[in-house]
Amino acid sequence: MLRLLHRQRVVHLLRTEGPLARADLADRLGLSRPSVTTLVGELIDNGTLIELDSRVEGPGYRGRPRKLLGCNPQARRVLGIWIDERRARVVVADATGNISSESETPTAGRTPASAIRSIIRISKELIDDPSGGPVAAAGICIPGFVDSTTGFVVESKALGWSEVELGRPIFDALGIPTAVQDTTQAMTLAETIAGEAREVRSALVLDCGGHTNVGLIIGGRPYGGATGVAGAIGHMPVSGSLIPCACGRVGCVDASMSLTAMQPVAPHTEGMALRDIDLDAVALETSRNPDAQNLIRDVIDRIARLAILVEAIFDPQILILSGLIVEFEELIVALHARIDEIRPPERQGRTTTVRSQIGRDYRVAVIVALQQLDPDIAGLLHTPSR
Repeated sequence: MLRLLHRQRVVHLLRTEGPLARADLADRLGLSRPSVTTLVGELIDNGTLIELDSRVEGPGYRGRPRKLLGCNPQARRVLGIWIDERRARVVVADATGNISSESETPTAGRTPASAIRSIIRISKELIDDPSGGPVAAAGICIPGFVDSTTGFVVESKALGWSEVELGRPIFDALGIPTAVQDTTQAMTLAETIAGEAREVRSALVLDCGGHTNVGLIIGGRPYGGATGVAGAIGHMPVSGSLIPCACGRVGCVDASMSLTAMQPVAPHTEGMALRDIDLDAVALETSRNPDAQNLIRDVIDRIARLAILVEAIFDPQILILSGLIVEFEELIVALHARIDEIRPPERQGRTTTVRSQIGRDYRVAVIVALQQLDPDIAGLLHTPSR
């Protein structure tokens, strides 16, 4: 698996910063040059990479000119589908990860069957565009409790979906391998391939937004657990908590340790999607309200203590703060500071807290889809097949 991840890291580096020579790839990724030569050879053979005409040389350069490598723009395209409580965004990307076409359909207030039909319809429209090449795979991200081995959505509180076949109908309609992951697992994969965890052996991803879940990276690879749902803690009960949760129960992690738990400081935002809230206006209102400030501090403290607890269990090299909270500067700064403040002395210096640079959007779904172009990675993603 680690070799496969190295292969994907080579591709990602060339997508984002290429073209580069083999020696540059080895230096940037911390790999031996023979290893990079082997990886590059495999990727050229399967059509993912190409050697370019340009060569690295210049004033004072001695030795044989080095060929530059780049992603093959003629390689197969992929479909990325990001689903949230407001809309499903569908994009087509080439092998370099560049978006060539996109569309979207609303999800709010719709049945799963209706939303899936619309997703299939616009996916077919994008795939059938004669200006592009064939689409080889699809990656779908959706918040909730998702069995990634089957593409089955057990529960998505954000969308109000329960017991929904998602991967199978899209696979059947489009006829391409289709990987379905919950947003936390997908972001964990993205962090492993292209984010803060790409150069470490172990990491913990704290995905905090309207819900709170964790992603695990162990031995340099994402860990999904026995059934693909490791880290789905949002609706686990918190001892002593009686806070009502959107799921109908009380005391869930999401109810007391998420951005949703902060919404009571601004009652007029209740029921609104978090992305639709004017945070600056809310911050101005709450800055004059001691009770509101106390509630926000309490929620930040709970999230921080949860992070420290999970961190102590897994002892990762880095703790990655991710999710919607990253977009709210004051909150993410406060959370980062609180985690570092309450980390016990025996854990000081063992785990470094970092902020994710990968957003929660269609780009993560594209990364999930792109990994399937490697047959071995596709198997690890449990792609549905006939």
